[in-house]
Amino acid sequence: MQKELSKNQKKKIAFIVEYNAMKGYYPFERASILAKQLKEEEEVTIFLKSPKDEALEIFTDAQLSPIIYDHLNELVKHLEELEPDLIIQEGKDTYTDYVETIRPFCKTLVHFDDFGEGAELADCNIMSIIEEVRETTSQNMLAGSFAFAVSDTLKAIAESRVSNELSNPPHIVVAYEDGDPNNLTYRTLRHLTHLQIPLKVTIALDREYSHSISDLQLMALSSRNTKIFKDDKPLEKLLPEADIVICNANYTPYKVAAVGIPCIVSAQNERELNNTFPRENNGFINLGLGRKMKQSNIQNAVMELLLHEARRERAVRKQIQLEIQDNNEVLKSLLLDFAYERHNIVSL
Repeated sequence: MQKELSKNQKKKIAFIVEYNAMKGYYPFERASILAKQLKEEEEVTIFLKSPKDEALEIFTDAQLSPIIYDHLNELVKHLEELEPDLIIQEGKDTYTDYVETIRPFCKTLVHFDDFGEGAELADCNIMSIIEEVRETTSQNMLAGSFAFAVSDTLKAIAESRVSNELSNPPHIVVAYEDGDPNNLTYRTLRHLTHLQIPLKVTIALDREYSHSISDLQLMALSSRNTKIFKDDKPLEKLLPEADIVICNANYTPYKVAAVGIPCIVSAQNERELNNTFPRENNGFINLGLGRKMKQSNIQNAVMELLLHEARRERAVRKQIQLEIQDNNEVLKSLLLDFAYERHNIVSL
């Protein structure tokens, strides 16, 4: 009887999520998606460090009730009481001292997209932001497009898109998420206004966009069919009608690929520049570092997609072949393997 009870006992899984400006709010989204899935079978607890309302809403909208903490010693007390089988660290790039502090409280420690020195101490670091091959790749790293968790909203949008025929006029959505520190939104719109063809352009601005909107509005007024769309989740609301998406090279290309839309990417920083996912082999046109973007490069990329149907079809086909829609089940299975200590990182 005792053996049967222990066999059926649920595993304790703890998510620790902390905001990182370079990664934006997607790590919170991924944690909420996976936590909701794992909660169907296991005991799941979520810890958020000093979250803004935007981060907290991601979990409450998913009917999840996270525990808020402000200092590491508070988190340590919670972990001591919980004694989790698996800790999943999301958002921050960790330091060695931090990981050494939380490591004793769990059997297995898994990180997502951790570029910090503390990642070396985790049992596994699952990477969706995949850097070009370095001289030394950590043995505990698992990298691939499978590491992007897909929201129900993106799945629904993908199902609702019946064709990739161009609208009249073609609709371009510009969506530089994660704060757009270099204001590539302004640069991109300025270049697009010089295209002498009928176009509908919508600029997606979320709550993280910190630059002046008046400059964008002035340009929009001087260009026919150009609109500024400010919303909590503007990209999700615009994807159903987008013919082409222009975005940064962080997590946004995954969202676009999950739906299947021709996409042009421009990197905000070196990390995005080195991200191997949004490249030609996966169906993207990559313009490199955004602050060095030339007007001719982005105009040529737009015209290439508008003029050549086969080019658009090839882009979407390569995205669909990635099977990103199946990622959630893959990630759930992988995390359960870690929780039940069925993993062998060497064989993986």
